[in-house]
Amino acid sequence: MDRVVGVDMGCTKMLMYAEVEGKPIEKKVPTGLDCPIERLKQEIDSFIESLPFVPAGLGMAVPGLVEGDHRVKHSDIRSLSGITTDYFGTGRFPVRFINDVKSATVAETVHYKDKDTIAVIMAGSGVALGVYSKGRMITGAHGFAGELGYCMIQTENGPQTLDSMAGGIGILNRAGCGIDEFLERISRKEPEAIQLLEQAGAHFGLALTNVIHLFNPDVIVIGGSTATYPGYMEHALETAKMHTLPDMFKPCLIAPAKDGKRIVALGAMEYLRSGMQL
Repeated sequence: MDRVVGVDMGCTKMLMYAEVEGKPIEKKVPTGLDCPIERLKQEIDSFIESLPFVPAGLGMAVPGLVEGDHRVKHSDIRSLSGITTDYFGTGRFPVRFINDVKSATVAETVHYKDKDTIAVIMAGSGVALGVYSKGRMITGAHGFAGELGYCMIQTENGPQTLDSMAGGIGILNRAGCGIDEFLERISRKEPEAIQLLEQAGAHFGLALTNVIHLFNPDVIVIGGSTATYPGYMEHALETAKMHTLPDMFKPCLIAPAKDGKRIVALGAMEYLRSGMQL
């Protein structure tokens, strides 16, 4: 299926992507947890109208729990909860929803066709996991498997979610500032900011340890903007190596996403084209 559009609907921004004769056409707009559904649809419709073709289909990757490929049961972007594909397609073209990390997993599996088990972890606003093993996506009974960010970890302040300790929104909430200011604090090597980032990286490293022990993957692909924070992955890998069984850690390749900026949108397009069932 050609002439498809991919949408990566994130909690802070939305990327819309298409290709014409091999050349990318893309647009990025801000979103937010309280972004109205009407504005999301308006931005997508505007992007589609700007294309030099009528789409044959729209693949949409969304944060949260997706029922089948047609309904968002729950999303951190509140206005998406309960929405079906009909809202965005309105009879013009087929639309398929897919969870955002599963979309990233679809995108990455094409690069590791000789591997048995591939895990993809997106460390962005939150943290989520997709696992593709023996030719199938591990989805769980209702398709909701992979909510790694909601796993609980014990802290000095009691049980907390991994999202709150290692996800981008959680880090910034604890820092009490926005991303630009936080990265500026890191560049100035402010002790409190450095310590916060080290703690976040260490918590993410323990999550890597758990994923390796649970799924024994050949490859773990890491994507998402939080994973690019200076020092975050260094502390994560150091922690994971320290706490993972050596015979499981050494053979596991831990690699960045092939196209970190577009990974989720590309996966949504591939999911639409292939018609695969999760």
